[in-house]
Amino acid sequence: MEKLGLKILIIDTNEEIIQMLKQTLESEGYSILVCKNSANALQMAMEFLPHLILTELKLQGLDGIEICLEVRGQKELENTRIVVYSEINDDNSQVAAFNAGADGFIVKPIKPRVLLIRLSAYLRKYAPSQQEHEKIKYRGLRIDRERYLIYKDEQELILPRKEFELLSLLSSSPQKVFTRQEISKLIWGYEVITNRTIDVHIRKLREKLGKGYIKTFKGVGYCLEV
Repeated sequence: MEKLGLKILIIDTNEEIIQMLKQTLESEGYSILVCKNSANALQMAMEFLPHLILTELKLQGLDGIEICLEVRGQKELENTRIVVYSEINDDNSQVAAFNAGADGFIVKPIKPRVLLIRLSAYLRKYAPSQQEHEKIKYRGLRIDRERYLIYKDEQELILPRKEFELLSLLSSSPQKVFTRQEISKLIWGYEVITNRTIDVHIRKLREKLGKGYIKTFKGVGYCLEV
């Protein structure tokens, strides 16, 4: 079934990656256009008007950062989501991508199931039945997913991206216990990361939110307290 006519532009030169992405996304009903020459990416985007652009970071000609900058300079594409992917897993590359206007960063190897979950989250704003959830109010918290803003009692909280995504995930279903495995997949894009990584982010969130927001289910995971 077609995903509400949602269009995705893939920018890459690796034929194996292109075919994997194309097959995975088309199987879910997305309309796909492939750009193998990054110099033509902006023109193709302006003609195709995709809801999301999925681009490799390292490309000959324009790289993923430059593509982000070009797309963000076009009013016609101001609502287009951009997700950069790369085998390079370092903070500098991710910070550069987000500063250039990327909405997401995925580290290769790309796992199809995880990719679909993450892209679905980025494209949530285009689903009419879910638009009302872009802004969440919960016990004095106001979470604006589209603008990456969080307020507690109308005071803005400054959260690093992963802490924002973690709080946003927990707030999406306050009574649901999210397992560590689910958190690993949905936030970090990996099947498994160390428990300490999740614990550190939870601890930092608790320090900023105060007591009584995040509940631990020992040996299982976390949820927002109701």
